[in-house]
Amino acid sequence: MKEYLRLNVPKPWFQVKAEIKAPPLTTAYGWAATSLDYLLRFYLQKLNTCAKESGWVAEESLAILERSRVAPSALKRARGIVVKARQLHRAYLKEKRAQKPNEELVRAAIDLAQLDLVKRIGRLELLPIDGAMVDDVGNMLAVVRADDFRAKRTCVLNPTFGAASELVGGADGDIFIDGTLIDIKVNKNLELGRDIFNQLFGYYCLSCIAGVDGCRKKITSVAVYFARFGILHRLPVNSFVEASRLPAHLKWFKATANRGVTSM
Repeated sequence: MKEYLRLNVPKPWFQVKAEIKAPPLTTAYGWAATSLDYLLRFYLQKLNTCAKESGWVAEESLAILERSRVAPSALKRARGIVVKARQLHRAYLKEKRAQKPNEELVRAAIDLAQLDLVKRIGRLELLPIDGAMVDDVGNMLAVVRADDFRAKRTCVLNPTFGAASELVGGADGDIFIDGTLIDIKVNKNLELGRDIFNQLFGYYCLSCIAGVDGCRKKITSVAVYFARFGILHRLPVNSFVEASRLPAHLKWFKATANRGVTSM
């Protein structure tokens, strides 16, 4: 797949330069990324009354644990994490001001992110939250610009792509706003690498095959939100794929996507 994309779908030039605003304070990058994903969803629900939310992956993880032979103490803690997070989430959405989530909700999101691993990779490991993780995620949340994420009509949180998602063993994006699919990255370098672009192109292909669940609007742009820099970089679809070549790309994608690829 990588070789086909390298030869047939040129990666757009990326020349954005900026100083990092939220340098990493932890090496648990995946944990920090998932935590921020939860918090951005919470914040976007606050900003956009039109936001559509699917269930949390952490809740799916809890359902898996309840069907398995996990230790009672671990199951009790997992339940407590989800219950507390839902309580804080409901209270946050009821507040009149559109402020960002507070530290208590940041900690709840970090706990939820740990539970995600049960669903994602079948691992349960609930570690204590240290101050560095809280500060790291909080710093990235602090540089989010509300204007980058205000929706005019459409806001879908963690969008999926119907039956097409199963072509790659299950796939969900981060945010879909008014025709733009946004992927969140917490990388410490401001770079649009080939792997990131391939991921965005893959999501676009899935949307062309089966649409974006929860809305009728098509993807007209893809974007990367570089969370440590507070930069949203948007790429119109017509800047990286020719309409005349799209049918061939989709035919190839459908024939190839499920060969050894488990997730996006």
